[in-house]
Amino acid sequence: MAYRLGGGRSIRLSYEGRAPSLPILYSRIPMGSLLLALTGRRRLRVVGALLVAAGICLMATSCGRTPHGVTPEVDVTSYAAGERPSMPPIAGATLSGAQLDLATLAGSVVVLNSWASWCAPCIEETPELIAASSSTASADVVFVGLNVKDDPAKAREFVKQQQIPYESIMDPAGRMLATLPEVPPGSLPSTLVIDRSGLVAARIIGPIPPGVLAGIVESVEAE
Repeated sequence: MAYRLGGGRSIRLSYEGRAPSLPILYSRIPMGSLLLALTGRRRLRVVGALLVAAGICLMATSCGRTPHGVTPEVDVTSYAAGERPSMPPIAGATLSGAQLDLATLAGSVVVLNSWASWCAPCIEETPELIAASSSTASADVVFVGLNVKDDPAKAREFVKQQQIPYESIMDPAGRMLATLPEVPPGSLPSTLVIDRSGLVAARIIGPIPPGVLAGIVESVEAE
């Protein structure tokens, strides 16, 4: 099933196995296209040509782009209870100078987004992250960034300019990113939604499609 976006772009959806038993929520997005919020238990694979002005990453071809600047598929995966991967320790200094350990957030739904200020698709998805963090804001939901292989000063300036409202743990060598379950090596951007037990309930590899993340978070929060 394909949906045409403006500017010659499209998002194509396919399901592995049966379609999700729970509904996929639809709403309006800019350019007359479709927003998708994943609430099913099956894998939802979103394949699209999501374009950014830069077209390529400035510093690494692994940053959500192929070497020729073509956006690969965006993979949105939901894990059923009992099949969820466990999280490794993720802790360290934040861009603000504080210390943060994800283990201290047990009991909350945590959204962990891996990003860098030099990564074009990371920049592209930032408004979606900010919108999702605002729309799902509660004591039970915590957004955390994992800032990977970045210049701290440039990362702080990016956070300030974009008014990102949550903390980011610094991962200067990418070692923590390399330990994340179900995340291909070096994948930026990538996002994990972690349930209250510290297990990965969903992952997004690539820039977040509009409207998807908030639906996933709300579904996990309601469990």
